[in-house]
Amino acid sequence: MIRHGKDTDEPHLHLDGDQPHLYRKRLRRRELKGRVEAPGETHLHLDGGQPHLYRRRRVRWTSILKWGALALVILLIVVFAWGYVWLKSKESGMRVDGVGEALDAKKKGQPVTTLVMGVDKGSVPGEEESRTDIMMMVSVNPANNKAAVISIPRDTRVEIPGRSGYNKINAAHAFGGPRLAIQAVKDFTGLDINHYVVMDFEGFKHIVNAIGGVKMHVDVAIHDKYAGNVPPGDVVLTGDQALALVRARHDVHSVPAGDLDRIRNQRKFLQAMLSTASHTRNPFKIIKLIDVASENIKTDLSFTEMLSLGRRLQGAGGELTMTTAPGRTKVIGGAWYYIVDTAQFESMLRTFKTSQEVDTRVEEQASSNVSSRAGMKVAVLNGAGTPGLAALVAGELAQAGYTGVKTGNAGSRYSKTTIYYADDDSSRAGMVAADLAGAREPLIQSSDELTSGYGVEVLVVLGSDYRKP
Repeated sequence: MIRHGKDTDEPHLHLDGDQPHLYRKRLRRRELKGRVEAPGETHLHLDGGQPHLYRRRRVRWTSILKWGALALVILLIVVFAWGYVWLKSKESGMRVDGVGEALDAKKKGQPVTTLVMGVDKGSVPGEEESRTDIMMMVSVNPANNKAAVISIPRDTRVEIPGRSGYNKINAAHAFGGPRLAIQAVKDFTGLDINHYVVMDFEGFKHIVNAIGGVKMHVDVAIHDKYAGNVPPGDVVLTGDQALALVRARHDVHSVPAGDLDRIRNQRKFLQAMLSTASHTRNPFKIIKLIDVASENIKTDLSFTEMLSLGRRLQGAGGELTMTTAPGRTKVIGGAWYYIVDTAQFESMLRTFKTSQEVDTRVEEQASSNVSSRAGMKVAVLNGAGTPGLAALVAGELAQAGYTGVKTGNAGSRYSKTTIYYADDDSSRAGMVAADLAGAREPLIQSSDELTSGYGVEVLVVLGSDYRKP
């Protein structure tokens, strides 16, 4: 047979062998695949006799993975370094010059005490003074993780360094900022203060909104005409609702003990807010939270230390007890004060300092001793000259739980709202004063003559300083 001009019976020979080059390469691969490498042979591949083509691809992917991992490590280092610098810049913005001089150095192995303050600047439109509305001492023992909290009522009567006479302790911050507030607490309690935290009430709203609300159980619905409304039950508080909760003191149903109940609500809210913040895992929420916190908090603590303090206030990892400084309300020199029971308070401070424990029964007894509004005889006189003002205020007192409130006009004009009480019992006058939201600092005086003339225990004369809501 002739094929392409050649006889197919003739052998198809090549100069370089008797098989085509393609078949020779394939045969060589088959031979190498089944062979065991003999000593001295160098033509076999060390990776099992695989062709050079496949070995080169494996080396290329290994190199890519190696350089990719290195690039990832470098990127993570850069990100962490940037995050560290950013975090430290936020922390530096929370520092207040000169406050460190009022703080005491920590002692190794000894309990650490932090003063936590909430100031009311900005919580009421037009309000300028930054008085402390929350003042809590937190003692933590690093050895056993036990913690204790003592709340100091804002109207507590103390001597403030650099000021003459006595003042309410909440005025210390207004007079000299965190430094003077810390010094006033140190002088009053005799304790060392190692750290401080100050938060503006506006900061409550922003922080709560930044973390998407605060989960909390509210025992009784709050309907405070001046602070706001809060629904009952297991709720997620918005910023405005959180602010209403920590400020409410004019709703007889939800806060019958006035400031004492408000202090308890403030502590419960702080615990709930810290719990919510510490469980936040969304990185964008965390960044926003840090950003908002740095704008609304002043402290010497780092964010890590604040997180640790927050865990202690939640009771996480140890035992936590909380109470309020024992005492009673009293009118002195026409001003309403909270007078601390010295003997009880000194005993409380000893256990607070040495074993991080406080007697919670003291606070419960104080609440049970609050006078009843329903049985109190009260009259309201219009000394401001504003038509219908006495009837308006009497209606507000009736909503707060007072019954049979009398009204009338004063015989003369009053520039400042004044409250008179009978039988040297100023506690009733103090309760009425707390329920008069339109009078920021009313005068409170004893007068059996005026009260008996109207047949009441408490006589309120509204002055031109009274502001309708």
